[in-house]
Amino acid sequence: MPFNTTALSEGNRRLISDAVGKAKKWPDVQIQAIVIAGAYIGERDLDILQDRRGEVVKAYLRKLGILGKNIYVEPKTMTDVHVVRRSDGELAVRQIEIELTPLCKGGDCRWMCDDPRLWPDPGPSNLK
Repeated sequence: MPFNTTALSEGNRRLISDAVGKAKKWPDVQIQAIVIAGAYIGERDLDILQDRRGEVVKAYLRKLGILGKNIYVEPKTMTDVHVVRRSDGELAVRQIEIELTPLCKGGDCRWMCDDPRLWPDPGPSNLK
């Protein structure tokens, strides 16, 4: 997301949609989303940017079918530690991060570890 903006690009939307699509394949669970809505210290109106970015992402996640009660937004001020210089010399900061996790009945998701629907078939193995 470019500095001082709050709109998701088509690329952002596609990445989020792909991740949610994969999470929707989890059987018999609801999806929880934890959104880190950040703003870099060099941007204008940090609090406003954090709030607005969080609202934009939450609205898009709801549009994709995640229940609003399962979406948590955490504002964060990004410092120089979070900055990466791209190959073109421009600064890049990942102002939005989303973690998707399953919400299992009874709070125990260990059964998912052995569910073959969640893991791709590794194919033949040459290990002996």
